[in-house]
Amino acid sequence: MSSLVELRPNRRLLDHDFEGYKLNLQALPHFSHELLAPVDRVYPDETQYSFIHAKLFALHNHLVLDYWDYSLNYYYIDKKQQVRHVTFENTNQTFQNDVVYDIPAHEERKSGHFNLCLAFPSNNLAVVSDGTGYLHIVDTGPRNRPAGRNQMWQTLESSLILGEGKYFVIVDTRIQEKDSVETLHCLVQSVEQIESHFNSVLTWVTFDNEGQGWKQMSFRQIQGKEVVHYAAIETSCTALYIASDNIFKFTSDSEKEITVPSKEASKSVIYTWLQTSEDITITLKLESNFNRNLLIVSVTPLLIKVSYAGKTFVDGKLSQKLDSELTTWNVQDDGQVDILLTKSESMMWEELLEGGDANGEQIMDASVVEEAHRRLAHLCAETEVPADSTVPGLSHCAQDLEECDAASEADTVLVRLDATTHSVTHRAPLSVHQFLFSIKIETQEAPALALRHDVDACVWQPYAQLINSNTWPLKHQGSLSAFGYVQSSKQNRKFVTCPPNFSYSVVCEASRHVFIYQSNSNQDCQLRKRTAGAMKNIKIGQQHVFNIDKYGEVLGINATNEYLFILTEKHLVAIQIQ
Repeated sequence: MSSLVELRPNRRLLDHDFEGYKLNLQALPHFSHELLAPVDRVYPDETQYSFIHAKLFALHNHLVLDYWDYSLNYYYIDKKQQVRHVTFENTNQTFQNDVVYDIPAHEERKSGHFNLCLAFPSNNLAVVSDGTGYLHIVDTGPRNRPAGRNQMWQTLESSLILGEGKYFVIVDTRIQEKDSVETLHCLVQSVEQIESHFNSVLTWVTFDNEGQGWKQMSFRQIQGKEVVHYAAIETSCTALYIASDNIFKFTSDSEKEITVPSKEASKSVIYTWLQTSEDITITLKLESNFNRNLLIVSVTPLLIKVSYAGKTFVDGKLSQKLDSELTTWNVQDDGQVDILLTKSESMMWEELLEGGDANGEQIMDASVVEEAHRRLAHLCAETEVPADSTVPGLSHCAQDLEECDAASEADTVLVRLDATTHSVTHRAPLSVHQFLFSIKIETQEAPALALRHDVDACVWQPYAQLINSNTWPLKHQGSLSAFGYVQSSKQNRKFVTCPPNFSYSVVCEASRHVFIYQSNSNQDCQLRKRTAGAMKNIKIGQQHVFNIDKYGEVLGINATNEYLFILTEKHLVAIQIQ
């Protein structure tokens, strides 16, 4: 059974006195560089029409920062399929630009190809995807020099990792060293059409180097419906982190056979329960021709018992306290009983009953409750319901819905998927924490997640599961005041980000405006209280608006503590944040 992780923000990192942002019309200093060669960009074709494809192409960030180098060294891939290195000298606000790598085999673009990708797993290695199915492992040498002073990179290994006609983008890379053997872990994402819908496919492939070159060793695949909001390799390289609206499961593993859990245990499940941080809903099904007077619901702060005509559905000690006086329940005409329990404290429960209950099953998504009880109907009905029968009220068109019709971040769950057991060990429901973006704040750690918390945005850094412990530490590292609220009003946003020190936040449109929010403003502001006429000092931040339309569509973005970098097809713009 997976452990439930509750995301409780550190109150010391939240500013409850912050009132909002005031528009600042003063122009921010900016410096532009006309690229020596335009950025390469691939558009989806008529076969790539799913919501997954749309997100992979539209939100592809073409601007790559070298996190292993503390200077402002950026990379992009031009239309000649060459990796270009651009250095920004912040002392004199100048740019330098040169070519460091020519991607092998410039293959003509075909239907289904993806954008080229670049990632840096270490300070002397790069991984390049050419969008046509090949993954190149590249020796970069030391990269701590400005553009124009680096040697050309050398290709060490090229692999067609998914086979002919299967294309992907790079999601994450990581180097692991053990017993004089270097292991390169690469996580890539592809899209696979299965009948009338599309699946997101995450492929985790490893290469070993024992001093005689790189050799592919293991191959794992994880699949699920809908988009992947976030995916990363754990620093211990023993698990994956995935945030999505749907369940992702291992479908293949060259290292260990995947075993399907037995379904015998599900036969005893006669009720389900769904929780938020404030309440719990228990749902069960009564037999046909039921008598409402025979239903008995007894709830105290620590005990619960639900029975009907001598048959007990729920009985035991609760794992946490309830406000039992607020308990309500409803019996529908079809026999479905919904019991609403109010928690004494706002928190997520690990389990409903202390010690667990084989008769109950926790449901993460309310939309599947009806389906779950249809499958369990034969346990309390007078006549058996065939397991493969059609569900009344569910039309066949529900199976034909595209991801864009059903996608909703309301049911997003962040999970830790263990590579050894192929199971979810920990999960953090994000139903009240809308996923906003991911950001790299520690070079050797997985990217952090920015989640909405009420009106603010909180940045959470996931760390590897502790040895000899069941804990999955997710640490609240910083907050963006009122950003959860202000970003929701920007319907045309393309990129959303912030710098590692969280001093400002950014909402970037595709071709018109860049909105910059500084919460740590020194500007004083006073408001007059209407009833008493007294003046009150309030804490506000500043909103800056930068017009990007003259440079063209935004293709990439990166925020540092002092500069915001915007990449368009022909320009790289550095906006100084004062």
